[in-house]
Amino acid sequence: MKIGVIGPHSSCRMIERSLRDIDDSLSVNCYEKEQVNACADVIEVCENECDAILFTGCAIESYAEEIYEIKKPHTSVEKSALSVSRAFLEMQKQQMELDAFSIDIVEHQVIEDLLDAFHILAKNIYSSSFCPGVEEQEYVDWHIQLQREGKVNVALTSLVWVYNTLREKGYPAIYLGPTRAMVRRALEKLQNECALQKAEYAQSAVEIFQLTGYERTEENYYSSLIEKADVEKEIIRYTKRIQGSIFSFGWQEYVVFSTVGAIKSKTNQHRLLQLQRQIREEGLCLNVGIGMGVTAHQAEMHARHALNYSLKYKKQEIYYIDAAETMHGPIGEEFQLEYQLISSDPGLQEISKATGLSNSSILKIIAIAEVRQSYVFDAHQLAECLNITVRSARRIMNRIIEAGYGKICAKESTAAGGRPKALVEMLFQKVK
Repeated sequence: MKIGVIGPHSSCRMIERSLRDIDDSLSVNCYEKEQVNACADVIEVCENECDAILFTGCAIESYAEEIYEIKKPHTSVEKSALSVSRAFLEMQKQQMELDAFSIDIVEHQVIEDLLDAFHILAKNIYSSSFCPGVEEQEYVDWHIQLQREGKVNVALTSLVWVYNTLREKGYPAIYLGPTRAMVRRALEKLQNECALQKAEYAQSAVEIFQLTGYERTEENYYSSLIEKADVEKEIIRYTKRIQGSIFSFGWQEYVVFSTVGAIKSKTNQHRLLQLQRQIREEGLCLNVGIGMGVTAHQAEMHARHALNYSLKYKKQEIYYIDAAETMHGPIGEEFQLEYQLISSDPGLQEISKATGLSNSSILKIIAIAEVRQSYVFDAHQLAECLNITVRSARRIMNRIIEAGYGKICAKESTAAGGRPKALVEMLFQKVK
């Protein structure tokens, strides 16, 4: 396994030594950049040359994920309580009080736990959590301001550039370096992600494309052939990019075979949505269903189910069903649902029997409720959730209440007057 370490020189070398001590069979390449935003220059090279990427800190990893879609397994070495403890020991050696310091990047909970362990009263302790987009100079200015105002005696920083800059300007600072324990944890995560990615590329995935809005008549015979050829050209280009195989079924359906790793990536999801938009510009609709499985047959059945789901609601949304019979989507949306299509949970079976709802409908309600962070629905919201009429949704809500799996928690008056809307809390939370 070849690991690329990205970050400042000192941190890279510390992590490299730890990796070699943990497992001397590892091959380690360091890609050294002193500032976070300079790491953009080496990410692509590192990914091309290595099996996995290890960032020296969460700030670099977050920045890298914003500007570049990383396909290889990657993680960062977190700052642990041990890093801060070592800083406390250094402060004691320099005869500094432990109750007046500023600290950046480290999670607030870690700091609170350490203060409790060392019996330190948080009199003049200031912490600045990591925020994406904040440059190192802002952390430097923050530490300096607190020292100039006499509020703190020393700056504890997780950023090498911040540490070096503070020292150059004559301000007391201690660097919170990576520990071997956290490097070991990061390595274990990388190894697990590599194994998972390898397994995904071994699994089959199928995409079924179905065109709608396409008509062929005697009058438009030749123009429709040209139109179809243009669409097929785009689908073939897409298939080539994911190294898949394509088969045409009739005039309107195409089946693409590939692997889970190739199809599931965010890059490919973006590519698929772009293909859908291109074909829409041609005046046609591209409906897509994606399926995954341990066999090509299982993947194709899942793809067919996902396609039928999309066609049923006529929204051209794209869903995929994985090998564990879990529905995901719609892809490309900020909030995506994830729920099992089949469940053997006895609680779910009981709710289904009492309310008349199917297992998948109950699981979908739960998934939407968790995304909304609320199990309270009115009839219109439930109708939209299940793609049914409001009248049908009211009947279902009444059955749910009668069965004891729902309760009216409030009634909301409408702006136009008339009968107030009942807000019903679904008591499905114990079913997963």
